[in-house]
Order: sequence, then C-alpha cells, then structure tokens
Amino acid sequence: MPEFVNPKYKDAEKTIFKKPTRLECMMQDFPTVLQGDEVKKVGFTSVAADMCFSPVKNATSDGVALQGKGTHPGVAASGEADQYAAVRTIMSSIGCQVEDAPKSKYLGIEVTPGPEIVLGPKFASYPGEFKTRFPNPSKVKISACSSLVVNGNGVVIESLDLDGALVIECEDGASGVIRDLVVKNKGWQKVQDESSDVEIIRMRGYRLDKTETKNVFFKKDGSVSGIESSEPAPKSIPKSSPAPQAPICSDNGVVKPPVSSLKSLTDPSENEQMEATNACCNIL
Repeated sequence: MPEFVNPKYKDAEKTIFKKPTRLECMMQDFPTVLQGDEVKKVGFTSVAADMCFSPVKNATSDGVALQGKGTHPGVAASGEADQYAAVRTIMSSIGCQVEDAPKSKYLGIEVTPGPEIVLGPKFASYPGEFKTRFPNPSKVKISACSSLVVNGNGVVIESLDLDGALVIECEDGASGVIRDLVVKNKGWQKVQDESSDVEIIRMRGYRLDKTETKNVFFKKDGSVSGIESSEPAPKSIPKSSPAPQAPICSDNGVVKPPVSSLKSLTDPSENEQMEATNACCNIL
C-alpha cells in the first residue's frame, strides 16, 4: 500500500506542527494496487455517511472551527447525536412517526439532540429487521423530547405513543408485544455541563438527567414487571399445556394473556371422552 505524510499544523502559515506527523495509508486505496484477475473480484457498497460513519476524533475547539466551515465536526456531541439520527432515519423510512428535536448547541457544537433511540443488537441489528420489530410502523409515534431504549430478541412493538422516556428489556428466551401503549412522563433531559468530573460528560458538554422513566421487563416465565398484570403468571406450566405465547403490554397498564383456541394434542377429543364414559370393562 502506498504511504503518505499527513501533517497537522497549528498555525495558518503552516510552520508549527499541532502534533507529531506520521506515515499513513488509506484502506480505500487498496483496489488501486490490484492487478489482473484480482480486480474482477473486488466491488464496493456505497452508503450515505450519515448512516454509517461519524468519527469522534477531534478536539472540541477544532470541531467548532470545522463546523463553521461547513465540515462535520467529528466530536463527541456530534458522534452521539448522529447515532440517534441514524436510527430515527431508518424508523422514519419504514413509516414510523418520529419527530426531530430542535437543534441545540453544546460546547459550541450544533446538533439535533433527539429523540434518543437506542435499539440493542438483539432487538434489531440491521435495517431489514426493523419491519419485523415494528410491523405496524404508522402506529408508532415518538415525540421530539422522548428517549427509547429496547433490548432483547423477543420484543415486537406493534403500536406505541411515546412522549417521555421508556426502557424495554426482554430476558433471553422471553417474548413480549407492545400494543396500544401510551407513555407520557417527564423523561430525560440534556443539561449543559462543561466542568464535570467525568471526562465523557466534559467532552460532549452535557449530562443526561433521567427525571422519569417507564420500565417494562418481559420475563421468561411469561410475566411482565413494570406493569400490573390482571392475571398472575403460573408458577409452572403443565406438560399438557400449549406453549406460552408472548404477553401483550397495553395502554391501560394491563398485561393481556394471549387467547388461544387450540387444545393440547395430549388432551382427549370429545368423542374419546364420551367413549371412555360409556365403556364397560370385563375382568377375566
């Protein structure tokens, strides 16, 4: 791979190095060194930068200067905001109603701060999964001041009206459905903080005050914590019972047990029950 020197200067005259310079090479130059049949084996996928790339590599003062020139700042506040924005973009693309918060400045860096949506990799790890996790996207509404965190492989969000903070957790092996759930609370707020003892907070220029949060936790035994259930989950499931289905978390704070008309295959049919009742037994 060809190498080059990429010096960073402190002054406009370019006489003082900002930091020791170094030799670099670029991965995107790799195809240029291929020859013959090797070239036929190489392709590429082009994705918009705001969906896949947001570096956090610059000092905040440098980021302010870059943003002033129309260049991405590449700092902590912008990196975090871009992560939230990518998720919002995917959700909006499938039909979810997600509002953008008004722009704010932290340490001089202008960002769109929310809503903050964090979807764990077990819930959705690539855009194609969003349609299965949000099967009725037009019924999912998230306000500009909201925060949503979802973790767990067994969660499906059918309909949700969120104006505040909601955290959904699902144990491995558990499943649950969010349906007709309305959450309105004080949520989480970003508070300017440039002198925190925590370096991460100082870098991005704010802390997150979690004033009020709605927590929903789906468990393997079929119960749900954080919402009162109208029917307690059974302590054990008889072998002849059908497999448990995902509980449904709804607006009125009630966990609705799934309705199933199927009987266990081990239960006798009505005819078999009648035959057993009318049968006689001969003892020889």
